[in-house]
Amino acid sequence: MLKPRAFLFLLLMLLGGQSILGQDVSFSQYYANPLCMNPAFAGSGGATRIALHYRDQWQKFDDAYTTYSAAIDLPVNALQGGLGIYLLNDGQAGNILNSFQLDLAYSVFIRLNEQFRLNAGIQGGYHQNSLKTNELIFADNLDIYDGTHGTSSETITDPNFEYADFSSGFLVFSKRLFMGGAIHHLNEPRQSFSPENDDSQKLNRKYTAHVGAKLPVFRHGLQRKKFDISPQLILQKQGISKQINYGMLATRHGLTAGAWFRQNFGIRYDAVILLAGFMTNRMQFTYSYDWTISGLWGNSGGTSEVSVSFLLKGKRESILFPFFSPYEEEFGVR
Repeated sequence: MLKPRAFLFLLLMLLGGQSILGQDVSFSQYYANPLCMNPAFAGSGGATRIALHYRDQWQKFDDAYTTYSAAIDLPVNALQGGLGIYLLNDGQAGNILNSFQLDLAYSVFIRLNEQFRLNAGIQGGYHQNSLKTNELIFADNLDIYDGTHGTSSETITDPNFEYADFSSGFLVFSKRLFMGGAIHHLNEPRQSFSPENDDSQKLNRKYTAHVGAKLPVFRHGLQRKKFDISPQLILQKQGISKQINYGMLATRHGLTAGAWFRQNFGIRYDAVILLAGFMTNRMQFTYSYDWTISGLWGNSGGTSEVSVSFLLKGKRESILFPFFSPYEEEFGVR
């Protein structure tokens, strides 16, 4: 019989071929994982920030896609900007295929006027794809009658392929509004476990545009504020993959809840994302669940994602970024 992990790897090649072919990890909690989405977020929290992230995709399968990430970023006055370090490890099919990346980010801060700021960021790093070749099954070593397999004549010369990767982005924001864009894989690095490393093996550039707001909702005009709402929109394109994410969060006294939709550029929906969490002045915790509504809905089991962020000291009000601001009581409209 086929090994369970090997069988899962073959199944994922059929169901999730774009990921096998080099598509980036897609998170549901974008702003809880800011350095992954846009290097211009480095230092945007106004203080040293630590962000931890875990994603378990397609839970009915045995470790189909399991992703961990950790990041630390901080503003640096001497550089008039911010620095960040981002780590990610993505395991597919029980870690038969594993991707690791270590990226360093720098962003420069520019004050446009009294209300708006501009951050421009760059990022570069070391990436590695690892393949457990002893877990793979090839046609020439598979017994078609009983499913057993022996030694294959196929050879993979570089099961631990390494490459450099570079990205850039910008971010414009005020206390209420934020928007930005990023381009990942500027150098379109070639990645292959075969010596025939042609253009078909390149990692396509990923283009991201994002916009959102944090808006107070009042009970009766100038009366005490009732809660905050945050409508958001994110567009992404990488090769033939095109994705739209849009939704809204509501926050009251630090408690957050909301819903997102993910679809392609047409009308084909992939998932409804349900999100809940809480935040204080120095900590934010969020859990989200992707309820699959595409053709995989009965087989995937959905996706869970958990994030935790910490600020090591209080923020500076002058560079307060709206999405990371805890709920604040207000009187009247500012």
